[in-house]
Amino acid sequence: MASNLSDLELTRGEVSVAVTAAKQAVTFADGGESAFGKITKRVRLADSLHQAGRRAESQCLFEDSESRQAAYQPECPRLYSIQGFMHCDLLLSDGERAAWQRCLFVPLTVSFTACDAVIERAAYALTIAEDNRWLLDIALDHLTLARATLYKALPTLSIPQAALEHITAAAGLRAAGDVSHLPRGLLTRAWLRCFSGDEPGCQADLDEAWEIAERGPMPLFQADIQLYRARLFRDRAALEEARRLIEKHGYHRRDGELADAFEAAKRW
Repeated sequence: MASNLSDLELTRGEVSVAVTAAKQAVTFADGGESAFGKITKRVRLADSLHQAGRRAESQCLFEDSESRQAAYQPECPRLYSIQGFMHCDLLLSDGERAAWQRCLFVPLTVSFTACDAVIERAAYALTIAEDNRWLLDIALDHLTLARATLYKALPTLSIPQAALEHITAAAGLRAAGDVSHLPRGLLTRAWLRCFSGDEPGCQADLDEAWEIAERGPMPLFQADIQLYRARLFRDRAALEEARRLIEKHGYHRRDGELADAFEAAKRW
């Protein structure tokens, strides 16, 4: 129950509340849940801490969860399914920021080096998902592969065919029927479309993502969308709104990216 509450509160943009609920879920799990339950509750807390910008704590919990996963299921020693997706999301943080820094022509302060490891992890998880025909997991793993491939390529400002192929496969998010993840795919596709010269397609993806996030409401996605609009189209109003949402909801995961965008905006 506490884990589900954490998920709900994170969707609603109540990041600090989500962290508190996830901590309670870990406490309850340690009081008697299965090994798998202890893993999933720790991952939920790790993801909440990631969104709160508490990256070191998040990484420690993901590492603990993966150690427990290796003991629980030795034939599948790495996190996979939604747990693996969340871990890869954290591991891609630097690559994502570095890719935006390259696109915004601001100094690089982080690296792309984790992208290869994430590609390996997502390919591993995708094999498991395909073997089990888990539609949502298949789509999420393709999304991770699209992101990692894109970020890795952006030092040259080129769009790799593999990223386009993976984001097409990630369209399975619709077939899976879980709209809570759909904005993630739309945002990545918008970035790919923009750098492929398809500005109308990019705008359409951002508009659809906004409709979903606004209807939710999903304010963390709304912050992401405004940040994308600002960076892709040099939109100062969108940048200010992104800052307002990030600060209001304690979405400190985006603090570095927000600072980079404001540095770039000095030249807009």
